[in-house]
Amino acid sequence: MQTQGTLRDGGLATLLQTMQSERATGTLLLQRNGEAASLYFLFGHLFHASGPQGQGEDVVVEALGWNDGDYQFDPRAKLPAEETIKSSPSELIAAAVSRGETAPEAEPAAAAPAEEPAPAWTDHEYAAEPQPVAAGISPADLAYTPPTPVPVAAAPSYAAPADSGLASWAATQGDAAPSEPGPYTAPAPQNNSGGPRAPLGAPGGELVDVLYPFPAGRAHYEGLKSAFVDFPRLLRTLRSDRHTGYVRLSGTGYLCVLLLHEGQVLEAVNSNGSVSRGETAFIQIRRHMDSGDGLLDVIELDRDIVLAVARLFSAPYLYTGLLGRFVNLDALLEYLAEEKVDGSVLVQAPAETGVILLGGGSILGAFTESKRTLEKSTAAVASLATDRSSRIEVKGGSGSVTPIDVDAALNKPY
Repeated sequence: MQTQGTLRDGGLATLLQTMQSERATGTLLLQRNGEAASLYFLFGHLFHASGPQGQGEDVVVEALGWNDGDYQFDPRAKLPAEETIKSSPSELIAAAVSRGETAPEAEPAAAAPAEEPAPAWTDHEYAAEPQPVAAGISPADLAYTPPTPVPVAAAPSYAAPADSGLASWAATQGDAAPSEPGPYTAPAPQNNSGGPRAPLGAPGGELVDVLYPFPAGRAHYEGLKSAFVDFPRLLRTLRSDRHTGYVRLSGTGYLCVLLLHEGQVLEAVNSNGSVSRGETAFIQIRRHMDSGDGLLDVIELDRDIVLAVARLFSAPYLYTGLLGRFVNLDALLEYLAEEKVDGSVLVQAPAETGVILLGGGSILGAFTESKRTLEKSTAAVASLATDRSSRIEVKGGSGSVTPIDVDAALNKPY
């Protein structure tokens, strides 16, 4: 849909129906003669409004009578937590007509149904980035069928478009069966001559399920109430947008993360007293979403960072249990650079954990639990290593993550 225009072209009724049919998320600002009203949408659902009359449905009914004025739609605006609207757009339009407001030009019956059964998540349902629709062209004509997933390690560099974000999804034609997600295999570590490198010699440890800290990134949405979010629809939208980053769900007594690469869910982690991963964690996340008591953040990260975070969970230990007081961290990083290690250095201090992400031995970024913004400087992590009780682990090398079969996981009971 257009992000700005005039209310003379169909009025608010047409905009409400367009927002609903395109499953839009964001804030619609209406302005007329010094008055302003803001309407808030989540996947096409109008859940809150504020304006001269206060908050709620009366604001929308009043604005439906505005025959002039301008509108602006911001798909990146932070959404409020309030929910003051229960009625559907068609019910609000009917209320405006019954109260004697200016009759809308659009027919209420043309609106898409407010609620529809969530279909099984199949690849042929995903849509491409939304494009302007010319007259006579239906959304189905712009259908997008995603290519067969390639190994993550071989995927092209991610470059987000200027207007990227959670685009509205549209169902597309086609009856092809969903393809099975392919495995992601990190490249084997190489030495300077290009040949396979043996483990660095420290005793390896068995991988355990740990919820490592995640770095901060570009927030698309923060603090969304999970009660407002249709979880399968969110996943379809992220897939159609080829989102690279993660989704974080936090609630009372739990914290969950979905790690995504170009729309595929590479990993799911759930911490709820104990830590679980993979499909088990995904099903637990779905249960938390259905309970509706959490807050949801959608974060974008660069492709290389996402792959490095994936290796936090999949790569084996090169060194484990090293005492920070015995380790020269700068010398260790220099050696890992010489060995061109793809992996990470973890410093676990009593207060918090620090992470240094490596790609080909180069430092991609460093962060701690309390300072999650990625930095090239390792000073914050190095300061944790000076604690006499700190321990250092190095992970790297080949590891595999099989993307979660979301369609199957959504249909499993919990």
